[in-house]
Amino acid sequence: MKQLTSLNINYNNIGDEGVKLISEMKQLTSLNINYNNIGVEGAKYISEMKQLTSLDISDNNIGVEGVKLISEMKQLTSLNIRINEIGVEGAKYISEMKQLTSLDINCNNIGVEGAKYISEMKQLTSLDISDNNIGVEGVRLISDNDNILSST
Repeated sequence: MKQLTSLNINYNNIGDEGVKLISEMKQLTSLNINYNNIGVEGAKYISEMKQLTSLDISDNNIGVEGVKLISEMKQLTSLNIRINEIGVEGAKYISEMKQLTSLDINCNNIGVEGAKYISEMKQLTSLDISDNNIGVEGVRLISDNDNILSST
């Protein structure tokens, strides 16, 4: 299927081996691969997909090492990385993605310190930072970002 530019293959338990096969689809610009039991190895394959502009890798097990690889994808403008246990260190890596305009980092236990990193992403226009225990201080940091148009 060489003509596909967008693929949604979530909830299929494809694991890292399946991701390796998908990474060969060089025409894809949008990939939804959530809930597929993907680890660091799968994140490495995805990070090599330099044509992707939109990625949903939520509900997987990529952790900090995987998010470090994903953060090197400088062409991404939209990233959903919810429920990947990335913590504060992962939030720091994501905050370096200055091209992102849309970010879902929901349920990653980033806390106030992680919210501080995310609040530095002045280019964001959409952010989901729910279920991260950011407290009032985290809200204060995020609310200082005037560019965010929608926050779900």
